[in-house]
Amino acid sequence: MKLAVTIDVEEEGLFSGDYNLQGSSVKNVTNLRALAPIFKDLGIRPTLLVSYQVARDKGHHEFLAQLRENWGAEIGAHLHTWNTPPFEPSPHAMPVPSELISTEILKAKFLTLLDSLNIMGINPVSFRMGRFNMGPKMFSVLEKSRIRVDSSIAPMRRYYGGPDHLTAMTDPYFPDPQALLSEGTSHILEVPVTILPVFPGLGVMLERLAGSNMLPGRWVSWFAQYLGSIPSQPMLTGLGRLKTAVRLHSIRKGEVITVFFHSSELIPGGCPQHPTFGHVELFLEKLRRFLTWLITEIKVESLTLSEIYGLYHQQNLLTRKTNDETP
Repeated sequence: MKLAVTIDVEEEGLFSGDYNLQGSSVKNVTNLRALAPIFKDLGIRPTLLVSYQVARDKGHHEFLAQLRENWGAEIGAHLHTWNTPPFEPSPHAMPVPSELISTEILKAKFLTLLDSLNIMGINPVSFRMGRFNMGPKMFSVLEKSRIRVDSSIAPMRRYYGGPDHLTAMTDPYFPDPQALLSEGTSHILEVPVTILPVFPGLGVMLERLAGSNMLPGRWVSWFAQYLGSIPSQPMLTGLGRLKTAVRLHSIRKGEVITVFFHSSELIPGGCPQHPTFGHVELFLEKLRRFLTWLITEIKVESLTLSEIYGLYHQQNLLTRKTNDETP
């Protein structure tokens, strides 16, 4: 299997429900250096998905460039619609779901993010939507850009105002731009974060329950997240369940393990699970042990998101060529 380690490099405050338009601290970014011993020892080549609030802070430009150089990392784009200009009034609760924002405003916010990354010398080809809030509107914006790989689908998850990812696939695929959970003809590769249903078809069953109103939607969401799925995400579970997720993915012929976490998880108080420095240290130790196990026991190969795109793009071309040549 291949391994994609993705980090949302972003401002603080989001775990407390703080959706300020501006002024959020980005001091957590320099704490990424705590990952250096783990990544260097194991040859991990992460993808750093950078938000506008971080990219606009010129004080971090050189630091992020050094991480890219030292780790062989990729720097991609991470869109937070709530604090990336331009802004417009909305009657909806924050963060406003992307499907409730006009395509024109989404495009303008996306271009603002790209411009801030361009100043850093970055022309990103990888992308993640804040709060995994990817829908057809935002995807249509990506389709007209240089983005080649997206990682905004979180299987077995439902969100306020959408999207609903309960039935999402757990391995990379080229989606249908109008029905993102289905395979289609998009040139953008979707690389979902690895969250597995405890048994195949559970997501479909839960979606039907939610659609029939037999159970309140919030109950379905709670069950899917806490009982119906096993994530390979270090902040969300313990080392034993992380390994179980990988083994289960392997049994189901999974090809890619996509791990994600946030830069703010590396500072005390940056998330509810890490209130003290000791909790951050325990997180780093769990991450080190998990990645060591993946590299040494499972024999995964660490790749950036764009490198995974390259593999699947080549396979896609070969499949099309074979189909064209078949009588």
